[in-house]
Formats: sequence, structure tokens, C-alpha cells
Amino acid sequence: MTLETDIEAVREHASDTQALYREVCALMFFRYGETPTANRLYQLVRKGSMSAPAKALRDFWVEVREKTRVDVGRPDLPPEVATAAGELAANLWRLSNDAATAALDAFRQEAQSDVAAARQRAQEMESQRNDAALKAEQAASSAATLVQQISGLEARLVELQTANDMLTAQLAASKDEIAAGAAALADARRDFAEELAKLRRSHDQNEQRLAAAEKRALLEIESERAAASRARKELQSANERIALLEAEHRSERDALRDGLATAKAELAASTARCAVIDAQLSEKDALLAERLASADLLRQRLETMSRQLPTARATARTETTPGRPARRSRAKAEPRGRASIDFSGGPFVKRVPNHKR
Repeated sequence: MTLETDIEAVREHASDTQALYREVCALMFFRYGETPTANRLYQLVRKGSMSAPAKALRDFWVEVREKTRVDVGRPDLPPEVATAAGELAANLWRLSNDAATAALDAFRQEAQSDVAAARQRAQEMESQRNDAALKAEQAASSAATLVQQISGLEARLVELQTANDMLTAQLAASKDEIAAGAAALADARRDFAEELAKLRRSHDQNEQRLAAAEKRALLEIESERAAASRARKELQSANERIALLEAEHRSERDALRDGLATAKAELAASTARCAVIDAQLSEKDALLAERLASADLLRQRLETMSRQLPTARATARTETTPGRPARRSRAKAEPRGRASIDFSGGPFVKRVPNHKR
């Protein structure tokens, strides 16, 4: 307990101001070893005027002196001896009181030092508790930020997977178109083989008359074969490029998944890696669009060949009719019709694909 708590306990049963001040003087002097003063009493009690603690202090010292005065109580002793004996007893009481006060002061100082050390330890513990609470709040905030970033990365992964599915569907569509082009090319080859057989039979029947036509037909056949060979090579190259692109895309997709797993551990580098991945995907999309345009160009060339084959057939039938004048007109008309079949030197036109990315 402290002096302030004892004063508050005295206030509850001491209604008179002077009695309250005297009780406080007794507490200060006898319990806490402090010499009471009027200013100190007024600071502690805060009741009445400034003259009230002064009067109570005077009454307290008078009462103490009266209580400490020793009366021997022997009527047969002379007054001087009785007075000396009383003073001796009073001196003994003062000395013992001083010794007890000194011991009490030493004990109070030790207790105060222990209390101060305990208060310091309590303050240190409070500071550590506040630091721990602050660190816990910071950790909770960091965890919330990490959860938000992970959610953003997962949403980005969903977007990338959706884009990958779209690219896969587009690649399947391009493969179907290439397969249709290959089927059309096979039909064209079959028709051309049939027409060539007819031309050969006609050549056997009209060998002398169609010698020049045979040479032109052989030249056209060689050109068609060269064109078909070039078309096959271009188609094979396109298929290889598409397969390579698909493998690169699959490896990049796996790399993106691995990058996402790494990004959960290294959140600081995830944004830059995602930007790089987006740029790479854009480049691959552009490359895929170019490959699709090449496939479309090949399909256009096959369609052109299929449209030009009937003209070649009609020209061949015209050449097989008897008569010299017809052969002259055919000789004049054939180069024009044959020239229209030669499409190997035509420019490649890049067609923009209609599908949406």
C-alpha cells in the first residue's frame, strides 16, 4: 500500500478536517517515516484552507511531545532526580525510535528499489508485449497482402489457361483446314493422273500428229510436278513449323505453371515474369497467325490449281480433234491457257484469320 491509498482509507471514517490532517500526520511520521509539513499535508489532503494543516500540525507535535514525556511516578524522589530520570527515559525512547526509524528507512529504501526494479521489469514486459502485438499486426497485414497477391496470380493463371485452350482450338481448326487442303490436293493429283492417262492414250494413237503437243504436255507435267513438289514441301514445312510451335507452346505452358509455383514463393518477381510471359505469348500468337496465313495461302493455291484443271482438260480435248486448222488454232490458244495454270511465281497474299483470339 502507498501513502495515497492510506489517506483515501482515512477519508472514509474521518469527517472532521482537523482530525483528518492529524491522522495523515501520524501516517507520515510513524508509518512512512516522513516529517510532515503544512504544504505536504495540503498537497495530500486538499481540504480546508492553508491554516487548517498548520494548526493540525501544531496540535500533532504537542500531542507527540506529551505522549513521549516520561513521568517516573515516585513521590519520594526529589523533583530534580525525577526530572533527570524522565529525561533519561525520554532520551532512551528517542534513541530507540531513531534506530527503529533508521532501520525502517533502510527497509523502505530497499523496498522502494525492489518496487522500482519491478516497475522497470513490468515496463520492459509491457514494451515487449507492445512490440509483439505490433509484429503480429504487421504479420497479419503481410499475410493479407500475400493472400491478395496469390489470388491475383491464380486469376492470371486461369486467364492464361483460357487463352491456351483458345489457341489449342485454333490450332485444331488450322489442322483441319490443312487436312482439307491435303485432301483437295490428293483429288487434284488423282484427276491429273487420270487426265494424264487419257493424254498418253491419245498420244499413242496420234503419236506423229501430236508430237509437239506431247512435248508441251510433258513440260506442263513437269511444271505441275514441280509445283506439286513445292506445295508438298511447303505443306510439310508448315506442318513442321506448326508442330514446333505447338511444342514450344506446350513447353511454355509448362514453364508458366512452374513459374506460378515459383511465384508463390517469390512474390516480388511474379509481376515481371508474368509481363515477360505475356510478351512471349503475344509473339507466339503473332507467329501462329503468320503460320495460319501461310496455310490459308496454300489452300488458295490448291483451289487455284483445282479451278485451272478443267481448263487444261478442255485444252487437251481440243488438241485431240482431227484436222490441221484446229491444230493451228490449238497451238495458238494453248500457250495462253497453259500460262494461266503456271501459278508458282504468283505473289503470296497474307490473309487475316477470321477467328477471334
